[in-house]
Amino acid sequence: MSASVGKAALILRAFRPTLDVLSLRSLAERTGLPRSTVHLLCRTLVAEGLLEVVPRAGYRLGPFLLELGGLIIDRTGLVDAVEGSTAALQRSAGQELHVGQIVEGWIVYVHRESGPRRVTMSNRVGMRAPAFMSGCGRSALAALDPQDADLRIRRVCKQEQISLPDMGALAEEFAHARVRGYLVCRSFQPGRTSVAAAVIGADGQPAGALSIAGPTSTFAPSRLGDLGRAVSDSAAIVSRRLQTRRSLIAVPRLPDVPA
Repeated sequence: MSASVGKAALILRAFRPTLDVLSLRSLAERTGLPRSTVHLLCRTLVAEGLLEVVPRAGYRLGPFLLELGGLIIDRTGLVDAVEGSTAALQRSAGQELHVGQIVEGWIVYVHRESGPRRVTMSNRVGMRAPAFMSGCGRSALAALDPQDADLRIRRVCKQEQISLPDMGALAEEFAHARVRGYLVCRSFQPGRTSVAAAVIGADGQPAGALSIAGPTSTFAPSRLGDLGRAVSDSAAIVSRRLQTRRSLIAVPRLPDVPA
């Protein structure tokens, strides 16, 4: 049974933001499993709502995963903690608020607030990306123990079969972010800039990060420091709310046992 679960997990892990539909042949190639095994497991996963059939194309992730993901997001409380915590953040036209949750070496975008003039950006809710690529992801990684951050980056690069970034440059960027409380990222999307800061959970570890992002032309260099401090202040408010929320969750008390 455990071997079948592991194989099913391989199939689910094969899907990526850029590979949302995979054929039986592609799944077999990406997992290294025999096509007959993949076919049998896919039928089971479809029956359970974990996959769904795309006619004449293959399979994609099923709706039940959305329910499971929603439970995890709600358990973390990151989105709830953001609500009302960022009202003081002043955004220029075209800039957006993004909130990402760190999951292993990934950043998963769980919230997005657009302004009156929405621009094209790939940070849609539900999208995930290797954390080292984006402003939110880098901010969260910077708040980790450096060895932990290094391990997560290397692991996700191995999983995705992508080249390692310049680890020395990233380590230096993370060190500056820890001192300043924020970082500026211009490499995730061409012509886009994000100013991001980490959100810390009740366990002292980063739960994710928030950022102000938009066209690079909307970020005046003379104002980046002020904006960075404002983003850092908002992230600190979200952190406190998140930590308070977690501390208020009732822990069931066992009844006293008579001596």
